[in-house]
Parts: sequence; structure tokens; C-alpha cells
Amino acid sequence: FAQGRNSPVKEFTENITAVRGLHTFKAGANIRYTKQYGYNDGGIYPNVSFARASGNIPAATIGPAGTTISSADRQRFEDLYNDLLGRMSQVTQTFYSDLEKFQAAGKPRVRNYLFHEYGYFFQDDWKIRRNLTLNLGIRYEFNGVPFERDKLQGTLDKAAQVNSASRLNDLTIVRSNKWYNNDYNNFAPRIGFAWDPKGDGKTSLRGGYGIYYDRFIGATTSYVDGNTPGFSQVQTVFPNAAPGADVRAGDAIPLPQQPPAPQLQLPNNRQNTIGLFGPNIRTGYYQHLSLTLQRELFRNTVIEAGYVGTRGVKLFTDLNVNQRRIEGDFLQAFREIQAFRATGAAVPASNTLVRIFGSPAAAVTSIGASTFGDGAAGTAADTLDRNNYTRYPAAGVSDYYLRNFPQYNLAVLGGNDGRSYYNSLQLSLRRQQGALKFYANYTFSKTIDNISVDGNGFTAPIDNFNLRLNRAIADPDRPHVFNSSIIYTLPIGQGRRFGTNLSRWADSLIGGWDLGVLNIWESGSTMTLSSGRQTVGSTANAWANYSGDRSIGRVDRRGNGVYWLNADEIGRFSFAGAGQIGTSGRNAFRGPRYFNIDLSLVKTFRIHEAHRVALRWEFYNLFNNPNFANPGTSLVTPASFGRISAMTGQPRIMQIALRYDF
Repeated sequence: FAQGRNSPVKEFTENITAVRGLHTFKAGANIRYTKQYGYNDGGIYPNVSFARASGNIPAATIGPAGTTISSADRQRFEDLYNDLLGRMSQVTQTFYSDLEKFQAAGKPRVRNYLFHEYGYFFQDDWKIRRNLTLNLGIRYEFNGVPFERDKLQGTLDKAAQVNSASRLNDLTIVRSNKWYNNDYNNFAPRIGFAWDPKGDGKTSLRGGYGIYYDRFIGATTSYVDGNTPGFSQVQTVFPNAAPGADVRAGDAIPLPQQPPAPQLQLPNNRQNTIGLFGPNIRTGYYQHLSLTLQRELFRNTVIEAGYVGTRGVKLFTDLNVNQRRIEGDFLQAFREIQAFRATGAAVPASNTLVRIFGSPAAAVTSIGASTFGDGAAGTAADTLDRNNYTRYPAAGVSDYYLRNFPQYNLAVLGGNDGRSYYNSLQLSLRRQQGALKFYANYTFSKTIDNISVDGNGFTAPIDNFNLRLNRAIADPDRPHVFNSSIIYTLPIGQGRRFGTNLSRWADSLIGGWDLGVLNIWESGSTMTLSSGRQTVGSTANAWANYSGDRSIGRVDRRGNGVYWLNADEIGRFSFAGAGQIGTSGRNAFRGPRYFNIDLSLVKTFRIHEAHRVALRWEFYNLFNNPNFANPGTSLVTPASFGRISAMTGQPRIMQIALRYDF
């Protein structure tokens, strides 16, 4: 079914500059109106299934049966029989609502979210002395709460009470065009300076500090809107559920009926996800600091060294405040059942799992022997709480035993718990003279954060209730990055070192070629090596246990593939136990480095004063260097753990382009 999104932006910008003596005043405004339009036709038309389900199994008297046909072939026969005759197992159709009533059948889901954003600034560049300039400024930003044009927007009636400490089971969806309160306190001061210590124009010391606000991306709105229950409901009809029924598509398809009204207070069945913003969420911001020394070594050659640092404060985060609470009683009960399976140890009658299921063996059967064997306490808690919660009352177990909000599976709350830290030494060398233009930059840096996502979908941390455990090297961290570019006009042709006396036609062919080289060389990306098992309350898999130096891994080409970790290194990893997050940590390892050189040859042919033809001969990844992606990172799949199965970038590509400019 069709779906799509379009986000037209109306932007108005105005800047003014006034010079008064030693002061240069600048002021301006930037206003943006964004409409995030989206539509979804998913499920709005009847969807018919002919599967062998819901009573849609042909009678045993039809077709071959018994010992004349295998069970697998009998199933194939029944599938073909249903498909050819159009025997329907179910008919489904999705109806969309405005939280008060459902739309008629065939009406799509449509949203028109509006974003109003305003920015104003004032700046004074004050030339205190001939060799010293001070920059003072302030910026104000207001990012209004996004709202749906037709009021097709909702939230929880007790949204202000939804947090990691609350316990509620009567939450109700209500229409609301205000997900959170506006943040009016977004003032961003800026200060900077430029100083030429000797006043000779060859040395410059520059510094600056500023605050920069970070607007929420549009995907945060889409996530909350798409995870607000009540806006859609799937209706299903089972035409052949009754014994002996034989309803076929040719007899007319029975259509699902429009639901009477949206269900706004969900039952305590832990089946749905709710997404919402904290009512008092604020706009996150970055504090940016830089200090740079620049020196002209000799004519047209400049070297620069500087420190650049950034700290992110109150950054947007999504946290599941309905994380399974396995610590304490449940984890103890789980471990007692594990001991029972391993050694036959007696399990006390007070064990909560025994109280719920009746015996240790029944608990193992209901939850799964492999789940206990793997120590997957998080998976066990999910099976218990979502599939067996109806057993709680008889066992005297609270509805809040494992979840704060038993109406929901996940309750994803947008807040301001994100923090980031970036520190770097940046060196550069630039030379521009004559036929040679050269630029090189090296950055030595470190980036730390507690989460590296921006709200485009929910990514669970290792513990939603303790984000400090997630503090580690950030996903985009690259300690060493070297970039360089060279443009060199080859010394061939009229007026150059070689071929000075070339004829005009010969010069037009072999003279005036520009050679360009672009190089990127950087450290590998970070990676988290996972156990592949949910041993803790979070829906994230626990990290693998590890002992030893974390500076491991190198490209190892073998007859059966390419590997990053050798057998000895893989042997240092093990699975985390029940209730353990794993000792290896987040982003504790690093994958293969990245290296690439591109080359271009460019020649411009002048046909007439206003007409030119440019010929470009380009090589991407000139040396066809393989850049390997990170290896498999899940310990639960040993065949791929530590093995490289993908590349980043492209193999060598050569292309020739001809462009006509007039």
C-alpha cells in the first residue's frame, strides 16, 4: 500500500549590518515554517489470506489422505486447494480514527504536522586595536511545540506522571495538540577574539566560546505519533472458522465492519508500545570552545594548530520507563530454577515462579529450558509478564511485578538525559602558490557520550534506569583522521616548463591539464561486542564478558574468508550470566581503518569567450584498496563472530565526463 512524506519549508531570513566607528553591528532573523505531511494507505483495503489457519483446512475426505501421502505433501495439497478455489482463512482491514470515531473504510491515515521555529541574533565586532578584534553576540531561538493541523494528535492523560518511579495501570489516551510545554529560555551567548600579537599579519591567535541549541529532528514527532494507540485498529473476519464452512472468494468477500469507537484505555496486557514526550522537556544545547594559533611560515604557506571542544547538554534521549524490573525477587527466583536444572537443588515453595506455575518443572516448560540454560533472564521476564500475567492473581503476585505500566510493553519517554563530550587537537597545513595548491589536516580527538542516537526510532541502552552505564566512547568517534588534497597544474604547454613552443592545436590537447588528488585516512569505527542474549531488564542484548587488552583485531585473510579476530582473541569472550550486563562494555573495540585515494585529471578547452568544454577523467579508490566493514559482533552466532562479511565504500571506479559550459 502507498505511503509517503513531504516536508515543504517556508523560510524567511533578513540580516542587517551597520558600521559605527570601531564597531560593526550585525543583526538578523530567521523564521522557518515547516509542514511535515505524511500519508499511509496501509491496510485500508481488505486483505484476503488463503492460509491453512482459522478453520480453513480442507476436510480430510477431500483429496489424497492417510498413508498414500506424506504429511508435508498433504499440507502442500491443502495450500494449493485453498489457493485455487479461493478458500479464505481471514480478511483483515485497517480503520483509522481521530480518537473519537473511526473513518469510513478505505480512508487513509493523513498527518499535517506544523513546526514553527524562530531565530534572532545580534553581534558586535569591536576592533579594539589594529591587531585585536573582539566578537560579542547573542542569539535567541524558539522552537515551538509541533502540532497537527487537524488535531489528529494525542497523548496520555497522566503524561506528567509517567517516569521510571511511577506505577500506573489506568492511563488513557486523550486528544491534545500540546505534547510538551514550550521552552522560552533559549538564549545563546557568543564571544570570540582574533589577535595578531606582532601586528605583521603573519600570526593570528583566535578563540571563541558559544552556545548552540539543537532542535528536535522531525523523526521524533513521527515516532511519538506512530506509537500513540487509538489512531488505528485492525478488524478481522474468519470466513471459514465455523465447522464445515466452505466460503470462497467467488462467493463474495465478507468485509470487516467499522469499529464502533477507539479504545483509549488499553487493558493490562503488555502488548502495545506508547511513545511520548516528557511535558517539561527542554531544547538541548552544545557548548563550543576553540582556541587556534595560525602562522604564515613563508609566502602562501600557512600552518595552524588548535584545540576544539564541544560539550552536549540536555540532549534528546528516548528511554523505556517500562523496562522489566528483574532485579531482586524475580532474578533470585530465576537463578533458583537454574540451579534446579543444573544440579537438582531444591526450590523453596516461596519461589515466585513456582507460585505462579505450580512447580519448578512447570516453570521450565512454560518459559523454556533454553532460556534458563542461556541465563536470559530478560527474555524469561518478558515471557512471564506478557504471556502469563493472568496467573498473577491466583499466585498473589502484583500486576506491577515486572513493569511500571502493565497496559504497555514499552513506554518510550523523550527526555533530556543525553550528554556528550568532544575534545580535539587539530593541525593543518595549507599552501597556495602558482601551479600547486595543497591542503592537509590532521585531527586527534576523543568523543564520549551516553547515547549516540538522535531520536530516529528507539534504540535501547543497556539499562534505561541507569544511563551512566552507557557512558563510553561514542559511535562516531575516530581518534585519528588525516585528510589531504592536492591540485597541481601539469607544467606542460605554452608558457610552461615543458612544451613552451607547442603549436596551438597541440597545446589545446596536451597542455593545461590539472591533476587532483584527494586522500582520506582514518581510524576504524567503534563496535560493541554483544552476547546476543537478553540477560538484563533492558530489551538490549547484554554485552559479552571479556578479559584482556581491548586493542585487538587485525585483517586476517584466510582460505575460508576474512577475519578480524583470531581464535585466541575470540576465546577471551564469554556469555554474561543472568542479571549481568557483561564486562566488555559499550564501544570498547574498534574495527578496520579506512583509507582511500581519489585522483582526477581535468582539462578545459576554450571554444569561445563564453563557451568552454571541460573533460574530466576520474578515478575513485585509485589503488582499489579494500576497506573492510566491522566484523560480526554477536557471540551467539559463532560462525560470524569476529568475521568480516562486508565492505565500506566502493572498489576502484573510473569514469570520464564531458561538460559544456556556456
